[in-house]
Amino acid sequence: MSNVPTPGSRRWLWPLSFAAAGLLALAAALSGCGRPAGEPPSGDPPPADTRPGPGSASTKADLVKQVHTFCGACHAYPPPDSFPRKDWKMEVERGFAFFAVSLRPLQPSPFEATVKYYEERALEELPPAKIVRASTPVPVQFSQRATPSSPRPSALAISNVRLVNLFNGPRPDLLACDMGSSGEDGLVMALKPYESDPSWQVLGKVSHPAHAEVVDLDGDGIKDVLVANLGSFPPTDARCGSVVWLRGGKDGRFTPITLLDGVGRVADVQAADFRGVGKLDLVVAAFGWNRTGEILYLENQTTDWSRPKFVPRVLDERHGAIHVPVADLNKDGKPDFVALISQEHETVVAFLNNGKGGFRKETIYQAPHPAYGSSGIQLVDLDRDGNLDVLYTNGDVLDQPYLLKPYHGIRWLRNPGQNRFPFLEHELAPMYGVHQAVATDVDGDGKLDVVAVSFLPANGFPERQKKKLDAIILLEQTSPGKFVRHTLETVRCDHVSLAAGDVTGSGRPDLVVGAYGAREGSPPVTIWKNLGRKK
Repeated sequence: MSNVPTPGSRRWLWPLSFAAAGLLALAAALSGCGRPAGEPPSGDPPPADTRPGPGSASTKADLVKQVHTFCGACHAYPPPDSFPRKDWKMEVERGFAFFAVSLRPLQPSPFEATVKYYEERALEELPPAKIVRASTPVPVQFSQRATPSSPRPSALAISNVRLVNLFNGPRPDLLACDMGSSGEDGLVMALKPYESDPSWQVLGKVSHPAHAEVVDLDGDGIKDVLVANLGSFPPTDARCGSVVWLRGGKDGRFTPITLLDGVGRVADVQAADFRGVGKLDLVVAAFGWNRTGEILYLENQTTDWSRPKFVPRVLDERHGAIHVPVADLNKDGKPDFVALISQEHETVVAFLNNGKGGFRKETIYQAPHPAYGSSGIQLVDLDRDGNLDVLYTNGDVLDQPYLLKPYHGIRWLRNPGQNRFPFLEHELAPMYGVHQAVATDVDGDGKLDVVAVSFLPANGFPERQKKKLDAIILLEQTSPGKFVRHTLETVRCDHVSLAAGDVTGSGRPDLVVGAYGAREGSPPVTIWKNLGRKK
């Protein structure tokens, strides 16, 4: 498949490599160089054999101190058990290579001694994840229904799928982003699944759409679509990202208008009246890659919608932002937002709105090490105590070499209330390659369950067939805060996005699952109809 990276590749073609696939998430994890201050001539990583001098460490204690200081200067210290022993020399080489071009005033630990330090402490192989499955059957039955073929005939790359109210139909519409591949534009498209013979409608062509939101941006009563555009299929530091407004017209057509460009690859954009002035401003997650990327606030200063004007301001200079969902987190009546920032940062941050376009940052969660592989968040009151929590996944596996990591999984970051930070971490389940999780009451018992999907491309993880790795799981909440794991699908771990809602009009939440990297001819989206509890 041309749109999925191969094991020997150094290009990381996966465009949503939100956590570790960008080389910095692995390499800079050791170098302490974070965002290099100096840039090499191209967007490619520096050569791996560019190392500082040998350095010295007089005692073993000195070396331990040097490694901890150097490798944890700008982010969490990477523990030896985060990679198997055979991979540590490569990781140290990459880290030192980034440090060599960073111009940071740090004293590196001795290179060979650093390699030895990690190799001596690392495990021979990473242990398997401790997966505990339910002893009871899946509480509900599902039947699968394929959607029509995509208008784009080549291999599928559904990066985002949503259930939205776009056409004012009797039930939700499907909104999907088809990423495209190198050399071809992607599509933003919609489907009316309630029609007798539905077909995908192309709303607009965007080079590499990562995420889409329905919003009436100009307040004309006609719904529009905001698109986060990566702008490049392979990861790159080129400023190719953009925000595209698909402006809805009375004739049902959508006109593409670029609201922001010349930034790092954009992974998410959200709209809200942050200033309480009756205008929708935007927050933008510019993921970038190694040396570009930030979180931007776009103040809406438009007076004439034939010439929209949004003035950008940087809220956070860290690259690697994936999602920026909006909600009133602290219940003060003003919209806030939460950012998931991956790469070596691996953190979840609340941006609390002062109502004047200013934001105070509070850390909700900090992952234990810089190769954690953050992949997605959902804001949801999981325990229904009146406080918004964060449902967090870390399962980005597209680093090199491909590894099944036992620390990947689904976590509930519980809001303790009273505006206290950080939130309280609860591990719900380990899951290899988990890319997104959503909370929904699948079985109708009044408690929110969790459904999650994984992405483990076949050419990188041939063992997914032999090991029957989970592709879709259901975490049934059997009692408050207690979840049991059910497997809904194995092997076909080709999903990076899903949504839940009543698609079929049954009154029960169905599942909508996108296909990424699946074989040609596969449906772009599959609807899992919820048939209710088993008789």
